[in-house]
Amino acid sequence: MRGRPRKAPVDREADRRGLIAAAVAILNEGGAGALTARSVAERAGTAVGSVYTQFDSLELLRLEANALTMRRLRDVLTAALSACPSRETEARLLCLADAYLAFAAGHHAAWAAMFERRTGPAPDPVQADIAALFGILEGVLRDGGRLAEAEIPVMARALWSSVHGMTYLADLGSLGPVGPGDVRPMVDALVRAAVRGFSEG
Repeated sequence: MRGRPRKAPVDREADRRGLIAAAVAILNEGGAGALTARSVAERAGTAVGSVYTQFDSLELLRLEANALTMRRLRDVLTAALSACPSRETEARLLCLADAYLAFAAGHHAAWAAMFERRTGPAPDPVQADIAALFGILEGVLRDGGRLAEAEIPVMARALWSSVHGMTYLADLGSLGPVGPGDVRPMVDALVRAAVRGFSEG
């Protein structure tokens, strides 16, 4: 046989994990703007070509790395929910919101990288990670027993999008005089209004 021998599947998988780990480290330190094929290869101690051997595009590598950040966020939210001192829906939603805000502040670059524009659908495993993240919020709403099953995913996405939007826009300075320190009172008002709304519905 000519050329290099093919790597065993286990070795290829180890290489893939090494590239993803390198991408995660880069995103944690410098965000999406710091992620290049060369920076990943240098971090992983391999050739640039190996990035494209393992991934069809740099974007797909970024999505795989973002999925690890999502799993970390999911673990943080799950822990916050377990430690929440109240079983009331409003209090549990605020426990999740506080954990989300803290994660965004403490892992800012990697958090922001999760929301970079993508040109195509995320791979199925990444979609599953996204669904699992929303599943935590859906579980709280379901436990509250005040929404029809069909309404739960819609409300979960509406609440998450609102909290995330306020956090993201305040971070960008796009909320004008509203800064990061104003987000928590806004979240509190949002959650209280939402819970009151579907309690009275």
